[in-house]
Amino acid sequence: MAQKASAAAVIISVISLCTAGVSVGFALHANNNPQAPEAPAQTTAAQENGTVQYVMYVGTNDKDTYKPEHTKKEAMEIVDKICLKYFEGYTLQEATGSWMDETNTVTHEYTIVCYFDGAEKENVHHAADEIIAALNQNTVLIEEN
Repeated sequence: MAQKASAAAVIISVISLCTAGVSVGFALHANNNPQAPEAPAQTTAAQENGTVQYVMYVGTNDKDTYKPEHTKKEAMEIVDKICLKYFEGYTLQEATGSWMDETNTVTHEYTIVCYFDGAEKENVHHAADEIIAALNQNTVLIEEN
């Protein structure tokens, strides 16, 4: 059962990344051998330079009301303004995120995906802290690639 759940999680993650326009290189081994793949089919400039890419997923529904308290434009402007304080360059992308709350209610929300290539980890976390406060979030998801 755990193998099916793991496979489902991988499939959902790949679908999410592909619909967000992210190239994904990976290998699944039928014999469940956890060997690392030889090499991804495609590499990004960040990978070739040995830099780390951070991806931050920012939901925009208020943590207390579970509803959007800002328009999409206002939320994007808030995130953009905070990112400008910490990064020389970044990409912001619109998405839709979903989650299940403590009452088992599924919520869909406008989500802002932030890409930072070669950023300092500390700056990513400082920006996340400010975004959490500004948009009244419980958390944001940060991926380190």
